[in-house]
Amino acid sequence: MIQWMSAHQRRWIWLGLQLLLGVIFCYAGVSKLLDTLRFTASLLGYQIIPMGLIRPLVIGLPWIEIGLGGLLIFGQYPRFTAGSIAGLLLLFTVMVGYALSQGWIVDCGCFGTPRPADGQKIFENGLMFLVALRFYQKPELVRPFSEWKQMVAEWKG
Repeated sequence: MIQWMSAHQRRWIWLGLQLLLGVIFCYAGVSKLLDTLRFTASLLGYQIIPMGLIRPLVIGLPWIEIGLGGLLIFGQYPRFTAGSIAGLLLLFTVMVGYALSQGWIVDCGCFGTPRPADGQKIFENGLMFLVALRFYQKPELVRPFSEWKQMVAEWKG
């Protein structure tokens, strides 16, 4: 098998994906906390979440996203973290797909700005899901903070 990328380069790519996915989840959680009214309206728009779950989701889901994003950024509990992120992404994608199948135009509720839940969102979620799934399958790809901090120090020279 021909290796077109060194192990060192692959480590940097996986670290970049780890940090990117972690930051996306933290950002998504913070944006929901900053605009709970929009997030509530978004959840209601999907029309599949029982009313009794809306409030707990509005209160809890942002903190779960921030927590999982932080755990991924710092490389803690990689299998649990990646599996949880993959599960959430799968759930979010199913919700978007269901809304689309019903012909509903809903705000995806992702990042605090109005954005339709559409095919592009399914594609983006799919890419993030594949990264999270790979981290779940190979938790050694997730670098703990001490290791990625060392990688950056070595890179700086």
